Amino acid sequence: MAEALELVKRQFGRDAVILNTRTLTRGGLLGIGERPYVEITAARRISDLPAPLRRDTIRVGLDRRVCAEGAATPVSAPLQPAATPSSEEVLSELGSLRSLVNDLVRETRRSQAGNLPDALYETYRKLVERAVADEIARWLVEGLRRELTAEQLRDAKVVRAHLARAMESMLPTSGPVRPVRTSGPTVIALIGPTGVGKTTTIAKLAANLCLREHRKVGLVTIDTYRIAAVEQLKTYAQIIDVPLEVVVSPAELEDAITRMQDREMILIDTAGRSQRDCEKIKELKEFFDVVRPDEVHLVLSGACSEGVLQEAIQRFRAVGIDRVLFTKLDETVGFGVMLGCLKKAEAQLSYVTTGQDVPEDIQVGEGKALAQLILGRERQGGEHD
Repeated sequence: MAEALELVKRQFGRDAVILNTRTLTRGGLLGIGERPYVEITAARRISDLPAPLRRDTIRVGLDRRVCAEGAATPVSAPLQPAATPSSEEVLSELGSLRSLVNDLVRETRRSQAGNLPDALYETYRKLVERAVADEIARWLVEGLRRELTAEQLRDAKVVRAHLARAMESMLPTSGPVRPVRTSGPTVIALIGPTGVGKTTTIAKLAANLCLREHRKVGLVTIDTYRIAAVEQLKTYAQIIDVPLEVVVSPAELEDAITRMQDREMILIDTAGRSQRDCEKIKELKEFFDVVRPDEVHLVLSGACSEGVLQEAIQRFRAVGIDRVLFTKLDETVGFGVMLGCLKKAEAQLSYVTTGQDVPEDIQVGEGKALAQLILGRERQGGEHD
């Protein structure tokens, strides 16, 4: 304040009047490292002010030294700057903030959980933390309350086994792809948003069908938007010695399927479509209206949030979804999203992928194994993470 008054004296002289003072802060992040300063609104002399403003002013009786003209000019000066916080102090502040946020989240979940006993609430909390949707977590916990005794609820192994069985029932699986036609090729298409790994996944499927099951497979791609994707699939096709057709229209797709009538199975790779791009999804449906695939597998990335996955399912329903295939489980933080997605899609799980290696990193979806994955690894003594 003293420094600000000194600036007023220098700029407006001894006849200066003060209209307003306030202390503000600038800079910093989330309250850390802010620097305070004082703002004083002053005028050169009281006669410069309109009549309504001449009341309640404070005269500065100092030696006159005019450095500027005009009335009601704000003059600001910083207070003594606060010491710059050390990195340890910043980390401590951030840790405290994180702790407060976590406490708030826990309190919110506790209030949402209603009148659950502590043991059941802990189960509910762990399910939500593993990305199980709130509605499904409640349903699972209510099942525990209905079907287990108080003594059983205190047994972690019994609770885990019950949850695993309940989750397995919510993870319907279709088994591996198989020829379903008595004559002509079975046509299987992979669809999904951009970046979920459709091209790599279709290469894994083709390699396993050819090299391990010795089936006659053909590949078709309508992903002409990405030259790299076409070249990638061409390389895979050459390695496993299968024919590949590149098409740009529904009529060309129909012709390609006709030329591959000697194949047992035809796998169609499609361009990634944003779930928000309704026109591109409509275009994709026009391709499928011509050839009518026997199975359409919606490919979803397990690394995406539940909201993104649910939106993709909603949009791609216009094309038709027979199966769901989850990729990138090696990058997934919460496996529980699979429960909500399969429920939303009303479809069975076909495969999951766990890396980029072809053909190794693909597995047939198994409800029992996935339920254990959602529940986390089991510790010694029967507890689980």
